Amino acid sequence: MTRTRLRDDPSFRLSIYLSLTFAAAGAGMPFLPRWLEQERGLTGLEIGAVLSAAALVRILVAPLIAAAIEGVADRSRPLRWLAASAALAYVAFWMGQGFWALLVAAFAASTLAAALTPIAEGAILRASSAGRLPYGVGRAMASAAFVVGNVAGGALVLRFGPDVAVLWVIASYAAAALVGFSLRPDPAPAAAAGLGYRARLRQIGELLRNPRYVLIIVGCGLIQSGHAFYYGFSTLVWSRQGIDAAFAGALWALGVIVEIGFLAALPWIERRVRPEVLVLAGAGASVVRWLALAAAPPALALLPLQALHALTFAAAHVGALRLVQRETPEQSAASGQMLYAALASGTLMGGASIAAGALYDAFGAGGYVASAALALAGGGLIVQMMRTAAKTGQT
Repeated sequence: MTRTRLRDDPSFRLSIYLSLTFAAAGAGMPFLPRWLEQERGLTGLEIGAVLSAAALVRILVAPLIAAAIEGVADRSRPLRWLAASAALAYVAFWMGQGFWALLVAAFAASTLAAALTPIAEGAILRASSAGRLPYGVGRAMASAAFVVGNVAGGALVLRFGPDVAVLWVIASYAAAALVGFSLRPDPAPAAAAGLGYRARLRQIGELLRNPRYVLIIVGCGLIQSGHAFYYGFSTLVWSRQGIDAAFAGALWALGVIVEIGFLAALPWIERRVRPEVLVLAGAGASVVRWLALAAAPPALALLPLQALHALTFAAAHVGALRLVQRETPEQSAASGQMLYAALASGTLMGGASIAAGALYDAFGAGGYVASAALALAGGGLIVQMMRTAAKTGQT
């Protein structure tokens, strides 16, 4: 593929869009808590509420947003306006003073940002199926952009202070909006034309009455929520084991690097491995990884355990997206992906994150046992989904 053709390829432009939103998250996730503490004077409890409130109720908000999005004739339009609206919401967040103003602004910004990711990923899945830039390569670009956000954001915060982290987030979403206006039209299916808002909500209700779909989103959501303890407390656990911050940072980087490698190889992998197998591989690797980490292994043993991130996160996530795509009617594609994202990275992850804090206080590294239990339960639901599909003759 020539440089000109790549530049004009719809899946490439969508991948740039997604990468910009991941760059925003790369700086926002580690440094917004510091900004809230140092620049706005919030307590730990207030910071937790500001950052998690939207996630906890996302499963309730997602259907309302999805029903609105399904009604547009051009499915690229929501990507433009969601990114622009997220940028404006983060401007309000940056200007906010006091807990309640920051809570409201963060709720709006987080809700808008969370809505655009599954829509963008679904759009890349559709575009890549036409034989253009593979989904895995585009998603690897986004993961690499997350790392750029980590590194560049950290350097800028060190030089200019935490205020610059919010400005980075605003600029990233504004740039994503500009890319969104360059996207080619993505016509919605004819079946969605002319449906009113209530009719689209009823379509979402029908989707939730599909037992295979429900088993997929809950099962895959449980596997992903098993990462909550790792995301929140791995560095603290390692510190207790005498592992310094530099090595802990290298361990986190290793997890992202193997994730990128897996995604880059995804076209080859998906030709040989079914989505169900990807998810079950992720569940099995999660059980192994979390139980091993619960035993507080020595530093060198952490390296292969971190390499399992390619399976525990990436394989399980890609398999979930493919299964959701398979079980969702084309006219409800955005709803299908948004509901999964709302459950996996929203409600279930938020609840698991709250529980993780209590588990860390009570058991230290032993809290990883609960993560393994979540992954095992999620894998069991996927096996049940496969049995249900076999009984109904679905593949």
